[in-house]
Amino acid sequence: MRYEMAALLPRPGTFADEKALGAFVLGKLDQWFHIEEQVPGRYWTGEETRIDAVLKPRDADGWHDAEPAFGIEFKNPTPDTGTGERYGWVAQAVGYTHCQWQGYDRLGIFLCPSPLSWLLSRAHEVATARQRRISPEALEEERHRVREYGRRFGKEYTDAYVDREALREHRRRLADLTYEDFTARADGYANADEREREHGLRTAKELTHLLGQLSVGELMPYEDSGWTLTRSGVRLWSEREGAAKVPYKLRPRIGSQRDRH
Repeated sequence: MRYEMAALLPRPGTFADEKALGAFVLGKLDQWFHIEEQVPGRYWTGEETRIDAVLKPRDADGWHDAEPAFGIEFKNPTPDTGTGERYGWVAQAVGYTHCQWQGYDRLGIFLCPSPLSWLLSRAHEVATARQRRISPEALEEERHRVREYGRRFGKEYTDAYVDREALREHRRRLADLTYEDFTARADGYANADEREREHGLRTAKELTHLLGQLSVGELMPYEDSGWTLTRSGVRLWSEREGAAKVPYKLRPRIGSQRDRH
């Protein structure tokens, strides 16, 4: 995952299912790659499986592998997708790096979208969330909450009482934000938004490197480079720049050996 630009993948729920997501992405990548879908494979235990697609560059120039190829596994996040499910995708991808794929042997695996995209998205949405907490809409929601609370216990509060209680809660939120900014500045950040954003980005970056050590990368679209393959945060290929001149092999590492010369 790259951190200088926000990913452009549509919001969760945009696609009906993984098949629809895969068809959309592969349709975009077809001009640069030969694509074979639903490639069969076998775990070291003998259990059979399939991967969504295996891609081979139409132009192998610039790739570090003699015969570059890699696997893509699509996952369709929804608004209800939880952290456990996302890391389940990671476990599946790591398992796939140990499979023998028909016609390809072992392959490096790239997940689309990144299982960590929610971290980056949340980091970029921090400021928006802050504004929602103190917006006029939030104040009106608090008025509604006060009215409903009274009605639940058989009371009909006056507008003046409702306004007073809602404003009190609004001021409490402002005080909380002021305190959060104060502690953030004490930690060396400009404000609480910057602290939360930086913590989110740092966490995502560390996890991205961990995935890379397990031979799992990410396929994501970015504003500056279009559809991009990365591993350990390093760009291996993008639609606008082609193969990167970095000594990274696509095939999985064996033991502690590095994938570069």
